[in-house]
Amino acid sequence: MIITNEKDLNYSTKKEWLITNGIGGYSSSTIVGMNTRKYHALLVAALDDNFERYMVLSRLNEEIILNKGTYSISTNECPNYIEKGFKFQKAFAKEYLPEFYYNVQGVEIIKKIGMSHGENKVAVAYTIKSNNNNVKLKLSPLVNFRNFHEVNNFYRANQEITEKYVKVNLNDKHNLFMAMSEGNYIKYYNTYYQNMYYNIENERGLDALESHFMPGYFEIEISKNEEKTVEFVASIDDERIKPNAMQIIRGEETRLQKCCKVANATNELERDLVIAADNFIIEKKYGKTIIAGYHWFGDWGRDTFIAFEGLLLKTNRFNDAKNIIITFSKYIKNGLIPNLIDEKGGQAYNSVDASLWYISAVYKYFKYTNDIDLVKNLYPILKSIIDAYINGTDYDIKMDNDGLISAGSANTQLTWMDAKIGDYIPTPRYGKAVEINALWYNALNVLSIFSNIVNKKFDNDLIVKVKESFKKFYIENGGLKDTIEPENNQIRPNQIFALSLDYTPIESEKAEEIFNVVEEELLTQKGLRTLNKDDKDYKARYEGDVFSRDSSYHQGTIWPYLLIGYNEACYKYRRNVKIKPAIEEMMYEGCVGSICEVYDAEEPRRPSGAIAQAWSIAMAILDL
Repeated sequence: MIITNEKDLNYSTKKEWLITNGIGGYSSSTIVGMNTRKYHALLVAALDDNFERYMVLSRLNEEIILNKGTYSISTNECPNYIEKGFKFQKAFAKEYLPEFYYNVQGVEIIKKIGMSHGENKVAVAYTIKSNNNNVKLKLSPLVNFRNFHEVNNFYRANQEITEKYVKVNLNDKHNLFMAMSEGNYIKYYNTYYQNMYYNIENERGLDALESHFMPGYFEIEISKNEEKTVEFVASIDDERIKPNAMQIIRGEETRLQKCCKVANATNELERDLVIAADNFIIEKKYGKTIIAGYHWFGDWGRDTFIAFEGLLLKTNRFNDAKNIIITFSKYIKNGLIPNLIDEKGGQAYNSVDASLWYISAVYKYFKYTNDIDLVKNLYPILKSIIDAYINGTDYDIKMDNDGLISAGSANTQLTWMDAKIGDYIPTPRYGKAVEINALWYNALNVLSIFSNIVNKKFDNDLIVKVKESFKKFYIENGGLKDTIEPENNQIRPNQIFALSLDYTPIESEKAEEIFNVVEEELLTQKGLRTLNKDDKDYKARYEGDVFSRDSSYHQGTIWPYLLIGYNEACYKYRRNVKIKPAIEEMMYEGCVGSICEVYDAEEPRRPSGAIAQAWSIAMAILDL
């Protein structure tokens, strides 16, 4: 439980929460309910065949009326004004789902929020214990309808009021249904909550003001000395809606408890990590997939298969793992896994490593399950990836005469360090990149093993050739070059994957030198720096507008997921981990119950980027 500090709003608004619905939608805000991002909302729905995400319900504005006084328990910021409901909030907790605790003049309120799995439906339950006064609870929905990447200040909708629900016509295709367990609904006329201010969007140099349509309000009475639970449910396109908030909340808690049981979670941290992992695993019409991060990422191929073992295999979700492998196999094009499956399907094949991570993930799945039938079914697809890399495919991806993979050109970004701002590329990594060729060596070894299983011939001489050619990356008495042809000797973390994969091209005597470089120059408790401090391009802070942030994205900024490589390499080489990851601290300092995308390179190492990142959680699970 987090005790909220009524004197320090800045503390409380730096901590966020997130719950999801298993199809890409979510509910999220800060622990005092103040929306500081355009991505914060009580209901972000995944709509239509493409599951495009729309913000439809910003929040419920909540007021307690007693002793002829009105007390807002909502916290919102507008220019030159803050609605100070946080002064009545005593605590926030999240075991399975978020809970908020308030006390208003002796009236105790506990609010719980949940989502219905597989549906665009959010449930809010208020348990109110009155004192010697009659009390009224007033709930005013703040409605909007816009792509969750945008802001919208001019939204207005028609509504229909029935005995069972309030229906708000969002557009020609979709309606928002709202139902209360009791009370009255009073319609507003031409009413808006004007100029809600999103301070984090302002920090990012983006539009930071938005006005929301207020169709009306619900009013519920609680008699003196009474304890009552009031239930609110909002749903998209479900005329069968019922005000069964507690049923939805208990159902979701039960589902998450089953996930924890399947994963054999035995303590609080393990439970929280399993729940965090579940947030990223979703199902669309084309199959199971993984959201790379919240709030704004889609399901990316590279991220999916780097996070694959931690999110799925270590948590015993083998059916989901198999379904995700099959899902992505449908979108392979010219030997390439899509770097992105967005709302329109397989797109953005501009990734040289996604296909190689895919092969690695298939092999890891095989090691956990011994699913020979899947290997046999996938073998032609996996072989087609290898053949495409050998013979050449899109984006100048091709095996060179030395057996190494070269990719891209000076104006393309094909590795995970892919920031590009107009024509400016902060981290050019074309040519032969170190982790790409480590992945290539690993993939060749995997295909050799699978070839034996299916009784096919494989060119094992190529494996020997690649291992010998990989020595071109060696720095004498040091680590590995980041790229060759062109040569780049910057000290970057990509070299750690040459030690961590199932099959490594590194000679054993070289491994110690690589470990020493990574540990001395890049390793922190929060992850690996993307560049060492002494480099002229090093940037200590990930902050500012889009240009500033993208310029520093891979120029020192710490990425937690890189500890996957470091920790696995230590395990593989039976080496003691020099710095233990601060997993528990990371799980509760930004998004409560998850781990962010990146941290500043220097103290105080503020969490930043996406508030919850799939491969960050995968790292933490693998570290257990």
